[in-house]
Amino acid sequence: MITKWISGTPFELDAVVVPVDTAAEAAGLIAVQEGRADFSRMAEPQAQMAHLESRGLEIQLDGILRSTASAGFRLSDSGLCNEFNAFLEEFRRSGEYDRWDSLWRSNCDSMAEALVRKPRPQGDRTIRVGITNNIFPYIYIKDGNLTGMEVDVMEHFCNSAGIVPEYVAQEFTTLIPALNSGKIDVILSHMRVTEERSKQVLFSAPYIDGGGALVCKSQVSVKSEKAGFRQGLKNSINRNLLKENRWQLLTDGLYQTILISVLSVLMGTMIGILLCMVRMNRRKWVVDTSKVMIDLVRGIPILVLLMIMCYVVFASSRISALWIAVLSFGLYYGAYFCEIFRSGMMSVNPGQWEAGAALGLGKFQTFRLVVLPQALTSIIPVFKGDVIALIKGTSIVGYVAVMDLTRAGDIIRSRTLDAFFPLIIVTIVYFFLSRIAGRGLDALNRKVTPKGKAV
Repeated sequence: MITKWISGTPFELDAVVVPVDTAAEAAGLIAVQEGRADFSRMAEPQAQMAHLESRGLEIQLDGILRSTASAGFRLSDSGLCNEFNAFLEEFRRSGEYDRWDSLWRSNCDSMAEALVRKPRPQGDRTIRVGITNNIFPYIYIKDGNLTGMEVDVMEHFCNSAGIVPEYVAQEFTTLIPALNSGKIDVILSHMRVTEERSKQVLFSAPYIDGGGALVCKSQVSVKSEKAGFRQGLKNSINRNLLKENRWQLLTDGLYQTILISVLSVLMGTMIGILLCMVRMNRRKWVVDTSKVMIDLVRGIPILVLLMIMCYVVFASSRISALWIAVLSFGLYYGAYFCEIFRSGMMSVNPGQWEAGAALGLGKFQTFRLVVLPQALTSIIPVFKGDVIALIKGTSIVGYVAVMDLTRAGDIIRSRTLDAFFPLIIVTIVYFFLSRIAGRGLDALNRKVTPKGKAV
């Protein structure tokens, strides 16, 4: 039995409370559907447009919870905040807000399509708008385009102020750090004002102000014909891939994942070679310094390193998040590659250098023709494991506003409320990426391994 407070009134609720790992209320609905939670909190417009009946859900306590959303600005950026507040005041005073709200609620799909077709705002100024693009109907992806009620509000504001908006999609929990580090200029992600957030963010007047609701499983059983495996698979493919061209999200995310993986492996290999040369230096202080640097990088979780690089090291820079991710993965795995390369080089008998000199070869020729081929037979099998780990590790780049394969799956999941199919698709793609990389390195290993030697 737990005590909850709604509108200042306590009541006892015998329910399971489960935290969800995303700002999208869709995650809460999935938890309720799967029986991991008894209730999910939603704003009224969200609950009304989500077709809950078809999912075996219903609204409870409608209108009791207060649900507002405000734009967030840096504490030092009161000018832009005041400008946005003045727009909202005029938007409401003219009656345009009520008309706009009514149109969105009555036909969300038509308004979303109209927003995509509308000419983009033009102006002399540009602002970077931080968003979480999986909150239907406020900010979401439809037919490969960003749309939603909150996007429409920002477009109206930018048109009136002569501003060009640039939307930056990332995880909800990273929006405030991104704002304060200068990566974005405003947060627009159905963010509610809290005491703790107000210490870090200057909030505007609410642009969405209404009631909220608790959603639970329907007491009335929803009869549905059980589809066979083929029909069920066909329905899942249509819902998660074909409808609204959601497959494009996966292909775009796959491209980003492959690009980051390839560039990170190349950068990590170069960094690893350089560190390996430093580690094999004869000067003790050089070796000790490199060991400390390598241990430091290897001792930090890759997600923490990625966040530090984005929100601390490059906080004041406008460098692309993709390149920050490549640099972070390159540094992190370069430290691991260094030890792999050094171990491989040390596995070669020192007499091989003398044998090369006896044949009249220079140091570089000896390294390239004699030592390196032998070292590669020890390096590649271990190197393959780290390359595969790097490919799978890129699934965290969504935290720094990179729309990779995993992030694409999350967006699809937030729209379809299908917790299984999008994750399986993403899993299969990662599996084949890892297999392709592994097979390629195996082929390289067979090429450099002397005939007759076991691999």
